[in-house]
Amino acid sequence: MRALDLKLVRDLWRMRGQALAIAIVLAAGSATFILSVGVHRSLTVTRDAYYAQNHFADVSANMTRAPRSVVDRAAGIDGVQQAQGSIIQYAILDYPDRVDAVRALLQSVDERGQDRINLVTLKQGRLPTDGNPGEVIVDEAFAIANNVELGHEVDAIIYGRKQRLRIVGIGFAPNYINALAPGDIVPDDRRFGIFWMGRKALEAATDRTEAINTLTVTLQRGASEGDVIRAIDSLLEPYGGTGAYGREDHPSHMFLKSELDQLEAMVQVIPPVFLIVSTFLVYIVLGRMIRTQRSQIGLLKAFGYSNAAIGWHFLKFAFAIAMLATIIGSAAGVWMGRAMTEIYAGLFHFPFLRFSFAPSVFLGAAALAVGSAAFGALSGVAAAVRLTSAVAMSPPPPPVYRAGMVERIGQRAGLSATGHMIVRHIARWPARSAITISGVAISMGLLFSVLQFIDSSHFMLDSYFFRSQRQDISVTFTEPRNEDVLYALRQMPGVLRAEPINGLSVELSYGNRRERTALEATIPKSLLTARIDRDGKLIEMPPGGLMLSRQLAQQLGVQAGESVQVKMLGGRRSEAMLPVGAMVDEFIGARAYATDQTIADLTRDSASVGAVLLLIDPAKREALLAQLKAMPVTLSIGDRDLEMQRFSDLIDQNINTMMVFYIAFASAIAVGVVYNSARILFSERAHELATLRVLGYHRSEVAIVLIGEIALLVIIAVPVGLTVGYWLAQFMVMMFSSDLFRLPFAPEKSTYAFAVIVVLLAALLTAVIVARRVLQLDMVRVLKARD
Repeated sequence: MRALDLKLVRDLWRMRGQALAIAIVLAAGSATFILSVGVHRSLTVTRDAYYAQNHFADVSANMTRAPRSVVDRAAGIDGVQQAQGSIIQYAILDYPDRVDAVRALLQSVDERGQDRINLVTLKQGRLPTDGNPGEVIVDEAFAIANNVELGHEVDAIIYGRKQRLRIVGIGFAPNYINALAPGDIVPDDRRFGIFWMGRKALEAATDRTEAINTLTVTLQRGASEGDVIRAIDSLLEPYGGTGAYGREDHPSHMFLKSELDQLEAMVQVIPPVFLIVSTFLVYIVLGRMIRTQRSQIGLLKAFGYSNAAIGWHFLKFAFAIAMLATIIGSAAGVWMGRAMTEIYAGLFHFPFLRFSFAPSVFLGAAALAVGSAAFGALSGVAAAVRLTSAVAMSPPPPPVYRAGMVERIGQRAGLSATGHMIVRHIARWPARSAITISGVAISMGLLFSVLQFIDSSHFMLDSYFFRSQRQDISVTFTEPRNEDVLYALRQMPGVLRAEPINGLSVELSYGNRRERTALEATIPKSLLTARIDRDGKLIEMPPGGLMLSRQLAQQLGVQAGESVQVKMLGGRRSEAMLPVGAMVDEFIGARAYATDQTIADLTRDSASVGAVLLLIDPAKREALLAQLKAMPVTLSIGDRDLEMQRFSDLIDQNINTMMVFYIAFASAIAVGVVYNSARILFSERAHELATLRVLGYHRSEVAIVLIGEIALLVIIAVPVGLTVGYWLAQFMVMMFSSDLFRLPFAPEKSTYAFAVIVVLLAALLTAVIVARRVLQLDMVRVLKARD
């Protein structure tokens, strides 16, 4: 081993504590990078392979009813590669031993296996056979959640008629990676599932012989999706088409894309925080090491070592730390990545999951760690290279001691001698003090910004389920009904209040911007649903106009007071210019609202009832649900309490996992920064501390000189850290929001306190370790040693 390499090994071992602390901070950045990129790549690779293997549709469209011959006409549209028509139909499953309503979406499949789009992958069993109308395939998530096996039977109310279904297969399809029931905001595999039924059997069950109500197509390479969508809309207009949409607007794809976008945002926000802190740590530690090795550098140059050899030697010190960080970070990143991927595997229904922690991901993490360490080392290496042999072997000039502003303030404040020593040292090294404060502040800011997501999720849950949705039960019908159904529901035992709601599929246009959305209507002075602002105040529905969610208004680029073109995508396809009377801050989806009279004017028809909101007597809940499930016109039954519990469980499951990771990461930064600062302070002031012991200071008083400086820096860092956290949380909320969800910034006071306590505990633990070294100070050795 060469002499310089042997010296490098000895330096690393002598400074192993500081080197390990820096490596842990760097490793946290590498682990986050590998975690985010690895999971993102795994999900992306799995999704793309699944889409290609099972021919996920490029364009989909729904309609009221169309003859099957329309499929051949769709296949003849320029740019269309393949077209396929099928039937989809919601049904209520009858589980006698369950109170909650269990729903299913039935989709037709060709019994001979001749489907070419959105192919079903069978994990067990077989396809339904012709001549056995009750045979179905069920998606695996529903089967697992409900303990369903091959051969099980269940009654279902399909199109108003009860039919017994027999499970003959368990499978997956790419258009239902995420099975989200209508009106739900999170998947509930126990209460909603996808069933595939033979084509002829579902045609007979829904009175749609040789008819379809959904069309899917795949596109030729280079085809224009917009042109195909316009052609399909024109083709399906006579059949009640509600508007074709591309893959980007497919509900299942949108949900997965939202998660991938959040992972991508994580890569852009979290790793840079760790890399910045570790760069500063390398800068501090290496600079200190080079100052204490001035004479050694002079001797090495006197023996003939070149400036390049000296510079490379110290650069390798930083690289060694970076490589250690890469190893630790890679192991932690893979472990955390697998844990996160398993969570996503439970959320999304894939028949396979391809882990894709490719070598390029680890090389990228290593490059970031090495680059960060090298950047932090540049200043120290340059100082070592610039030193001449004669200057390096001479003692460094003593520091200039004079009373500064800080000392004068301390004198007026009546500080003790120990207090003077503390504040004077901080003022003498302002850059290093600022770096220590910045490092602790960043760790606190990172922790606060992540903890804020819990408050944000709870605020969103409270806003949606308690302040906006005040009903207990929502009943959706197979097709819009007249007001007779409302009166019938009000007569049921246990119903305290019933209010109708209705929804239309519309296209809103403003200038050259167009958005397809749902236009929802409620009765005036509704008590079971409300539009509220961020402060919880009720926003009245504008008469004769629209209320837009702020997200939708931003997508259209429209302001309150301006008018938008509203075009119905079904029914009479009427159009009207309506003013935007108000906006509402909603955190889920992008929707529009109007009064029932406004919708009646738009549809040129009397207001119909698409769904009913119910306020019920809890004591009669079970009997009422049984009655609702038996109604032939019922399409689905929404239970607010169950939806809220499912949403809360999903948040807790995902966030608790992330909390463990990020609390560990933030603590790593705090420990790394405080430990390195304390170790450098101890090294620089060992002679001074030993002198104090000789002068008669007790061990505890000497320890206070050192620990007091660290404590003062940490206390100063607390308000700075909370400020950093405030703005970092705002930035992360913006980065993590998507078209489906927008997170509010709503931190609780306890979150501020928790972030402060975690960082103070990390700093206290580090201070105890350093205090032990002060108490064990060997005065004789230190006083004989030359700094």
